[in-house]
Amino acid sequence: MNSKILYIGTIYAVAKKAYNDEETVYAQFLNKTENGGVEIQQVKITEQNDLAHIKEGQNIKIPVKISSYQNKIYFTQIEPMVK
Repeated sequence: MNSKILYIGTIYAVAKKAYNDEETVYAQFLNKTENGGVEIQQVKITEQNDLAHIKEGQNIKIPVKISSYQNKIYFTQIEPMVK
């Protein structure tokens, strides 16, 4: 059985981080919590063709894998965005 997880939402911000002269791009989303707070979730963008097409306020669907480390959840793009 093949399963695919899609992260669907509106991009709040696009964050770029550099480490050892390598740039990583994250699409950031706002998620409202049950107690009225807000948390930022981010998806690491790995497809070079999608980097030029993501922008703030855009509604997107990103196929992702989910991993966790030290009680934090991480989302990483695994295929091109669904159009």
